[in-house]
Amino acid sequence: MALNGLNGYAQCFFGAGCELGPIFESKLLVVEDYCRNLGRQSSLILFSMFRQFALNLRKPSDSPSKLVGEAFNEEQVLSELEGSAHFQTLRDSSSLRVQLAFVFWNEADMIDLLKILETYPLQDQFVARLHNRLAFTGLAAFAMCHRKDCASYKALGEKCMSRFKFLSKNGSVNARPVYLFLKSMKSPSRDAFVKAIEACAEGKFVNLEAMVNERYAAFLREENDEAASNDCLTEAYFLYQDWGAHAKALQLSKDHSFLKKVKRMKVKMKKQRSLFRSTKQRTAQ
Repeated sequence: MALNGLNGYAQCFFGAGCELGPIFESKLLVVEDYCRNLGRQSSLILFSMFRQFALNLRKPSDSPSKLVGEAFNEEQVLSELEGSAHFQTLRDSSSLRVQLAFVFWNEADMIDLLKILETYPLQDQFVARLHNRLAFTGLAAFAMCHRKDCASYKALGEKCMSRFKFLSKNGSVNARPVYLFLKSMKSPSRDAFVKAIEACAEGKFVNLEAMVNERYAAFLREENDEAASNDCLTEAYFLYQDWGAHAKALQLSKDHSFLKKVKRMKVKMKKQRSLFRSTKQRTAQ
């Protein structure tokens, strides 16, 4: 029961976008020792996986959407498991990896992981685990369904989105930002992205707010609105830092050199003005 509670704590921690860092990782190390003392190998695998997920977001690596490093090696662990243990571990590792693939925008890994995740039922008695899995399965599915070779994933995305739509309509404050983010990925528009950003900011989902800003920036680049795109990228850059995803922030600064010189307060003011204009436009419509 204690390990189930700690599993729920970690799942909620990730879903809520709480700040990643050495303190959280030290808690996971304590839990790993607890698992060893109890002889609970399956739980040890799970919490080691969580720690590697956090490390991938915090520390630069050659393959940030792969769970391999000082805490966990997915390929090695899966090779040693059979039956239901293999099935459940693959579900959990793929759920974490699809989030990493979406954050670091690795399309090949998103496609591979969607092939795995679509074989699992879209239900789970463990609510926090299901929330995280369906959120990023849906986001990755909508991100990839615009490709000709991945059009079939639109149906998977819609199934995931229907859960969050239902929960949102029934008052779930956790579901609404995810639902609006999914909606913006399914049918990208300025209005859809602004609504998603506002919902994530209101709910203080720093992780989702960072991702929506980055996706909005990509949309604005396609619209040839470079100034607004750079504003959103800068906002995403600082939000990733707030989340503790320093490896992702570093990736952005390498891809967009202007981020190395930007000042946060100026960007905040510009972003607020931009959102205000977008809200006024939406109200007028």
